[in-house]
Amino acid sequence: MRCGVVMEELASEVVAELPDDAARREVLALVEVVRADPRAFPDVRDPGAVEEIREAFGPCCWIQYMPHDGTIEVREIGWAG
Repeated sequence: MRCGVVMEELASEVVAELPDDAARREVLALVEVVRADPRAFPDVRDPGAVEEIREAFGPCCWIQYMPHDGTIEVREIGWAG
């Protein structure tokens, strides 16, 4: 766990399986941008859902996360590189 960031188990596994250090750096840089301003990215929850779910995109990656008071919970990570 990084300060202000909680990663779901599947998200941690994806980071561990990224193809190289450059890919990991890109994902972690996006996580840091989101952590700094979690509500700057769109809310994508389904109508009627109570959990706030947001998505942010980088050049070759995306993350889906939930903002909490002072932290973000990274639920999913995608890599298209």
